[in-house]
Amino acid sequence: MSHKCSSLIFHCIDFRFGIDIKQFLQRENMLGDIDVVSIAGAVKNLVNPQVPSDAEFVMRQLEISKHLHGVCDVILMNHTDCGAYGGAKAFASPAEEHERHAEDLHKASAMILEKFPDLNVRLFLAHWGEPIRFEEITA
Repeated sequence: MSHKCSSLIFHCIDFRFGIDIKQFLQRENMLGDIDVVSIAGAVKNLVNPQVPSDAEFVMRQLEISKHLHGVCDVILMNHTDCGAYGGAKAFASPAEEHERHAEDLHKASAMILEKFPDLNVRLFLAHWGEPIRFEEITA
């Protein structure tokens, strides 16, 4: 069995999304071909770390995945009602919350591409609700 995989995903540790993220990866034909990094707040650790070592940790995980497993695709996934952001109540409206997550996802992507320009980065926002909905964030 090969010790390589094509992708890496950074997503939040929030248990409410676990099954849905697994199903998302299955629909994207990535299950079994992806390194998974779950950290509270996901990309918030890169764009607005509480301590510098938080951002260093995120970049180091990517560096390890790239070096050991040869990943070429990265998925960055935030979600609405994220406790690391203060939950949905921290925003004046769902639109403001969406804008903040999209902005952070784009910033994180730029930071990654600055260090690893050969990677392909995709951005997703998981919307809390029944059912959970995954939105790809584009330019």
